[in-house]
Amino acid sequence: MTTRLEPGELRFGGAFSGQIPGRELSFSYPVEIIRLERLEELVPFFWRLQERLVQGYALAGYIGYEAGYGFESSSFDLRHAGGGEGIPLAWFGVYRDVEYSAPAENVRIPGEGPRFDLEFELTEADYLEALGCIKERIASGDVYQVNYTGRNRFACGQGAPRELFRALCARQPQAYTAWMDLGEGCYVLSLSPELFFEVHDGMIETCPMKGTAPRGADEVEDRSLREGLARCSKNRAENLMIVDLLRNDLGRICRPGSVHADRLFTVRSYPTLHQMVSSVTGRLKEPYTLYELFAALFPCGSVTGAPKISSMQLIEQLERSPRGVYTGALGFMLPGGRMQFSVGIRTLVVQGGEGCYGTGSGIVWDSDPQEEFGECRLKAAIITGKQFSLFESLLWNGSYAWLDEHLQRLGRSAAELGFDFNEVHLRQLLDRHTVDAGMAASGGRYKVRLVLDSSGKATVTSERIGLPGMVKVCLSAVRTFSGDSMLRHKTTQREMYDRQLKLARQAGFDEVLFCNERGEVTEGAISNIIIRTVDGRYLTPPLTSGLLGGIWRSYFLRTRAQAYEEALTLSDVRDAEQLFICNAVRGLRPAELVPFSVE
Repeated sequence: MTTRLEPGELRFGGAFSGQIPGRELSFSYPVEIIRLERLEELVPFFWRLQERLVQGYALAGYIGYEAGYGFESSSFDLRHAGGGEGIPLAWFGVYRDVEYSAPAENVRIPGEGPRFDLEFELTEADYLEALGCIKERIASGDVYQVNYTGRNRFACGQGAPRELFRALCARQPQAYTAWMDLGEGCYVLSLSPELFFEVHDGMIETCPMKGTAPRGADEVEDRSLREGLARCSKNRAENLMIVDLLRNDLGRICRPGSVHADRLFTVRSYPTLHQMVSSVTGRLKEPYTLYELFAALFPCGSVTGAPKISSMQLIEQLERSPRGVYTGALGFMLPGGRMQFSVGIRTLVVQGGEGCYGTGSGIVWDSDPQEEFGECRLKAAIITGKQFSLFESLLWNGSYAWLDEHLQRLGRSAAELGFDFNEVHLRQLLDRHTVDAGMAASGGRYKVRLVLDSSGKATVTSERIGLPGMVKVCLSAVRTFSGDSMLRHKTTQREMYDRQLKLARQAGFDEVLFCNERGEVTEGAISNIIIRTVDGRYLTPPLTSGLLGGIWRSYFLRTRAQAYEEALTLSDVRDAEQLFICNAVRGLRPAELVPFSVE
């Protein structure tokens, strides 16, 4: 059963706070739609919104990034004065009531949902040229940080927006989810992880997010990564820069002395990452107008840079197209003063059969241009990713080794990626396979492969294997990207790894090692790596280098004295007293690194 989304209906779910847990805020059948088409209409636009609130109506909609130029119009050239993608600068529906309803997007769809071929509006050369200009302005002291972005466009047929939104919601249940049907085939889909601001009982709170770390493969590793993020001086400095900017913004609309940053550098854990979040609060001046509120705060400093006006001027000069809803604000305002808005990131617009999805990153003086360009492309993978399955490779040697650990990892990935997961069923399936395949009767060692698709359907295959021994390894010339969150999951989406391993084996090697964009050694195609140094320490690359947290690797870190995570270079590996590779099927094996690369 599905819920029909009427034209003009808006829904806010996930992390948007409702009065009833597990329910969405639904705004249906607007009595009026208030649009902002030109910047010179900004003041009467907000007065109209204010008038409707005073009359007891609820408001829901968005304010596009370019509307922010209107608050300081003399500071900008207004070359991007439109809303982008043919939509208004801002759009709000006026509603008599707000309903708390069951989520319309909790219906699972077959497979992974629709996928699209995206075209990024910037070539790598374009991007690097723009970053050069930004770094020149940072060097001259005009700005400290600039959020530089571009647009990805794709064809999106009838019915695809709703299917795409359902698929994305399943993977990111903790996001500030917003579905907006603006009518005439125009839709806004948002899964923002970031709160812009919330107003309740005269208090306002904003929660800037800067600083991330991946989730760990087990509780010990996860706790280590969380604590490492909390202590990281670089992430703290970037977070504090935005906190100071937002504290200044709140000071323009709040009572003197009431603005406080009481909770700095809190680490929140989400399905795929740990995020550093701070909280800035204040008591609003009474009375205040909606225009004054948004003039003080909009757009959010986390999507502009610092100082805000200077960074916005540079963004206007360098970015190729209007941002539109992307990096704007999406939310609602209720009679009585309650408001909640998210920052419009991970947000896309579909209109007339074409979709637009913005991606970008924060640029500081020491940003690596190629890494930042790769991050922009990687962030688009939420739309472009191919259909895939999860899998585990287990050792059977009279019983399943590490079975609990394998199923725990599989369950974590299933939860994060929106797969159905039934542990009892999987255990029964594995037990039945040992009988059907004759493993229990014949004895010996077997590699067992458990594959799980998004609907929860699982298959099991097995093959007999011999005893482990010394292995020869070579290097891959292909670089991985440490920010690729999918590297932390064991999936069938591993064509590059399989291709490089095949080439290595054709050349007479057993395994191939990879390095990331920083030149750090990460992992093998089917193994984690460990080195023993001349002083007797055992070192393995951290998850932040971009790798799978293997079962055997986690066990080794927990139980072996003087075993640590540390970023490793090729020189570290070559100079090691001993190189090892490990996985849950073959265990720990000594390895010889041969100076040979596969392309």
